[in-house]
Amino acid sequence: MKKFVLLAHGEMERTPEFQQAHRAWWSSIRDHVVDSGNPLFNGRNVTRDREVSELTADQSPVLGYSIVEAESIEEAVALLAGCPMDTWVYEAMPM
Repeated sequence: MKKFVLLAHGEMERTPEFQQAHRAWWSSIRDHVVDSGNPLFNGRNVTRDREVSELTADQSPVLGYSIVEAESIEEAVALLAGCPMDTWVYEAMPM
């Protein structure tokens, strides 16, 4: 099995409907979850020249992360069916 990082980004609705949809989706993928992750906030962009700037909502900052296991990137993407958030998926390459 390979590991994939799920990065929720953009804007998140904080409605009861969203929370219910999120719980239902999360329950459907729990067997694949390696690290449930955490919400992320107060982000900064740091360039290689050490210029620091705040990440703003219009930059679609990452809102949180989770790590899942799947056989392929296609299977990892399929795990997002029913996910109520915009999500980036990256394969975590072993080092």
